[in-house]
Amino acid sequence: MPNKNIYLIRHPEVYNPNKLCYGQSEMPLEENFTVQFDWIKERLNLGGHSTYHSSPLRRCSKLASYLSDDNFISDERLYDLDFGNWEMKEWNEIPLKEKNAWIVDFVNYKMKNGERFIDLYDRAIDFYEEIISENTANDIIVVTHSGVIRSIIAHVLEFPVEKVYNLQIDFSSVSKLIYRQESATNNVAFLNLTAEN
Repeated sequence: MPNKNIYLIRHPEVYNPNKLCYGQSEMPLEENFTVQFDWIKERLNLGGHSTYHSSPLRRCSKLASYLSDDNFISDERLYDLDFGNWEMKEWNEIPLKEKNAWIVDFVNYKMKNGERFIDLYDRAIDFYEEIISENTANDIIVVTHSGVIRSIIAHVLEFPVEKVYNLQIDFSSVSKLIYRQESATNNVAFLNLTAEN
């Protein structure tokens, strides 16, 4: 049984001069995004049977479309965190009491009309377990957001959700997992590879 290579790719940096909280809101990519697109495609250099999956948000789907020649699957489980009433507000406009409550327990804190990080974690793991059990491709490419990537890696490494922000996941980074089907085990091949490192 062949191993499965799972590539977790974070979208390129967004244009956000006003420091908005944007979660599931659409945001344009920075001007140099095509350079990042090219670097990622070159780094992957895949042949054979591959499938591509993407968050529905355009900052991810544009990259997935480019990598896959517009042959990718959009999956709502790959969405960024829903910040509810915080969406598209400047971070300094969000009440300090609410931000502090989130910082103290970001895993379980729910913004009004938003979701908890544990909700994102659960849907990310549901997606991951599905692709390793049902996807027949040798190479599985996932274009998504840092929270989803951190969640999947935390799950694979079996460390607490509360520690996910100890993982650095940069814009335009590629992380690779290997799922060994014979032993049903996961290995981390590399984390947070960027054009700079």
